[in-house]
Amino acid sequence: MLRCSCVSDIVKTLIVYASTSGNTRAVAEYIASKTGGKAVDVKESSSIDLKDYDSVVLGSRIHGGMISDDIVKFAASNKDTLATKKIAMFICCYMKGDNAVKEMNKAADGLGIATRAYFNKGKKVRENAEEVDSFISKL
Repeated sequence: MLRCSCVSDIVKTLIVYASTSGNTRAVAEYIASKTGGKAVDVKESSSIDLKDYDSVVLGSRIHGGMISDDIVKFAASNKDTLATKKIAMFICCYMKGDNAVKEMNKAADGLGIATRAYFNKGKKVRENAEEVDSFISKL
């Protein structure tokens, strides 16, 4: 759980992800380990009560310029509840630079999410943790 400046305030974070090759899962689990949150595969998220969480992070891979349909459906079916939460999104992709930023912005804008990031080599997240740690600091 993210610890706020007030010792009594604890932010409960849920990370819902869709992963094909394990990169997005690795980043989601890293974020959960750093925040004390819970990482859940979107396919196993139906039993999760979003009301138990203060913030929700969505994670997806990009394939053919599209994020996971399961993440899009999750966001759509929980739109009203998500609107009451602090929400962020990350994508894992093989692109870098302007192309990756374009794909990230397309995905996050499509879901109305302002806090966003993209990561390469998700399975090596612990070796290159600075970018993910910077993203976590914005949650």
